[in-house]
Order: sequence, then structure tokens, then C-alpha cells
Amino acid sequence: MPLPSQSRSFGSRTSRRRRRKKGPPKAVFVVPVVLVGLVSLYWLFGGSGEEGPKTSGDGSLVAAAENVLVDPVLTDPLGDVPAPNRMREEAPKAETRRPAAQEPTHETLMLGAARSEANQNQTDEANRTPPPNSTVRETTRSQPATDPAGDLPREDPIAQPLSTGIAALLDRASAHLNRGELVSARAVLNDALMSPQASESDKARIREELSTVNQELFFGTKVYPGDTLSEMYEIQSGDSLARITARQSLTVDWRLIQRINRINNPSRIRVGQKIKLVRGPMHAVVDKSDYRLDLYAGPPGAPSQWTYIRSFPVGLGEADSTPIGEFVVRTDSKLINPVWRNPRTGEFFAADNPENPIGERWVGIEGVGQYANLEGYGIHGTIDPASIGKDASMGCVRMQDGDVEIVYESLVEQVSQVIIRP
Repeated sequence: MPLPSQSRSFGSRTSRRRRRKKGPPKAVFVVPVVLVGLVSLYWLFGGSGEEGPKTSGDGSLVAAAENVLVDPVLTDPLGDVPAPNRMREEAPKAETRRPAAQEPTHETLMLGAARSEANQNQTDEANRTPPPNSTVRETTRSQPATDPAGDLPREDPIAQPLSTGIAALLDRASAHLNRGELVSARAVLNDALMSPQASESDKARIREELSTVNQELFFGTKVYPGDTLSEMYEIQSGDSLARITARQSLTVDWRLIQRINRINNPSRIRVGQKIKLVRGPMHAVVDKSDYRLDLYAGPPGAPSQWTYIRSFPVGLGEADSTPIGEFVVRTDSKLINPVWRNPRTGEFFAADNPENPIGERWVGIEGVGQYANLEGYGIHGTIDPASIGKDASMGCVRMQDGDVEIVYESLVEQVSQVIIRP
């Protein structure tokens, strides 16, 4: 029989067994669940053998720098919406995107440098004057295309034909220049200048190139093979520059021949001396909007066949008083060191008066055709160089003294045309 103390302390074996059947404590189930959850989170975010996910102060997960590949510039290939950052296992895909894009070749880079400005300007022209029923084409032209294999831009297939013509001409001209073929280069550049595809900025660049070529080809002393505007001549007994100009029907002033051949004293030419002759006729086109006079060579009445020679800045009439129209150089109107009377005030200026506003050269012009009523205008020098590029004259075309001398020597009475455009 057990002692009373034993019964109170431990109870019987049966009673202890009954107490255990009441069920285990709740902690027995909670702890394993928590452990399983922690292990799952560890493997999901941290990976085996690496630091587990960290949390920010607000409880959101913060990926460790070594676990995430940060690529903020990735874009959705189907649109402009930025794609989410890729995890490390996507890194090989991101790294192989750019090599898939076509890399520009040396030829492409050289071609792009030559035509970049022409391409952009021609695209702008196309955007301003879209063809009929071109809604879809216009939309495509206005949005820059991207390479679906990467972030590199590619040429717009619709805009490309609009600039290919000018770019191809510039490339051809560059190739001729590199081979020293100035005559061919000038012909190609002149075609580009006359092309309806050429924008105003294209034309400005082409005029600059042509002026550089003509400084050697036209105003230089050398005659290049195939140049129909120049030829060599051997001086004969009894010749003078004026007689040579007339007998050879050059249709320019003999002083232009003197200028081109760098002859200081025209009376001291010698028999057997070879000089360069240039053929006209020459014509002038005044662009009022740009305060510019362009000098051309070619047959009268056929501007499409003219060859550009050089440009000069000009001043025009105040209050838009320089008329637009077609003119011809008036007979007996070419004057050196002319006298002049102000038609408004009647003030008279003698030939040698340093205050004579029209300078040292005067070329009178008169309207032709529907502009026959326009008279009293001319091209002249100035004693006010600051007025060039401004509207300051009484309607005539003002030029720097050195520039007007070249125009004076190039234009011939009753043959050379002067066209004034808006």
C-alpha cells in the first residue's frame, strides 16, 4: 500500500496517463509551422547559402544589391512603357540584346556624316508638305523608329527616299573632289542646288561648296579639262584685253579677264603670253529674304541651265522698296566712279566726291516683260558698309565696293539678266 505522501505527490500511473490524454500544448504545432514558413521565405528570397531578404522600415522587402541586376533602361519591345527590373537569372538576356542590333559599318558612318543635315532637313520638308492621303505615312515619319532588337535608332524607310537624292549627289561630288575632278564636282553640286528636293539649309551648304570650287575653277588661273566656261588663249600681235574679249565673244567685261589672270597693268601684256579666258554671259539673282545676290553663268532666258558661280551679301531698299521682278542690264548704264543726283532732295554728288552714296560702280537695270514699267533701279556700291544686310537704300541693291566690282565686270548690257525674288 502506497504511502499517503506518494499518492499526493505523483498519483497513480493511471491518473498520470489520463492527464496526458488531454492533448499536447499548442506550441507543439505553432513552432513547426513558423519554422517551415521561415525556411520557405529564406529559400524564396535569399537562396541557399546567401543572406536572406531584408526589410525596410515599413516592412516591405528590400532586395540585396548582390541578388538583383539593376537595369533601369530596359524597355518593353512592344511599346514605350518601361519594363520591370530583371532578377539576376535574366542577366544573360539583357546582355545579349545589344549585340543583336546591327552595328554601323565604316561605310554607313561615312555616308551618315555626309548626309545627316540633308536627311533631317528633307524630313522636315516632307512633314510640312505631306502628299494627299498620307495619314499613315505622315504618322510613321513623325515618330522616330527604333530597332526592335535594341535601343539603337534606325533609318525611317518612308523618310529615306526623300533625302536619298540630295545625299547621293553630295556623295558623288565628294568622290569627284577627292580625285581632283573639279569640273565634274561642280556639275554634280550644281544639280543638287537646282534640285527641288534641296531645302534652304541644303542650298546654303551647297552654295558654300560651289563657291570654294569656283574660287579655283572659275577665278583661278588654271584651265581644267572639260571646263566649258574657260579656255586658254595665246596673245597675238596687236591684241588687247578688250579686243580679245570682243573677238572671242566672251560676253563679259575685259576687266574680269584681267582679274582672273592677275594682270596688274593690262597695257603690258606680251605676244606669246598665255592667259585664261572665261565665257559668259553672266546673270544675277537677288534673294530679298536672305539679302543675297547669286552670280550665275549660262544662256539668257534659261535659268535651269545656269551654273552657279558665287554669292555676295547685299543691302536693299527701305520700307521694302526694292521691287521683285525680271530685269536686264540697261544700255549705257555701266559706270565707273559715277556722278549721282539724289532724286528726293536734288543734291548733286560729283564723281570724285567721297560722300557719293553709290560708291565706285553703278549697273543700271530695267524691267522686262510684265515688269517693263520698273526703271531707275540699279546695283551699286556704298560708302556705308553697315547698311549691307539691311533695308536702307531708296530701292536699289547695295553691295560692298569689292563685291560690286566683280558683278560689274561679269554683267553685260542688254544680255545679262537680273532677277529679284521675294
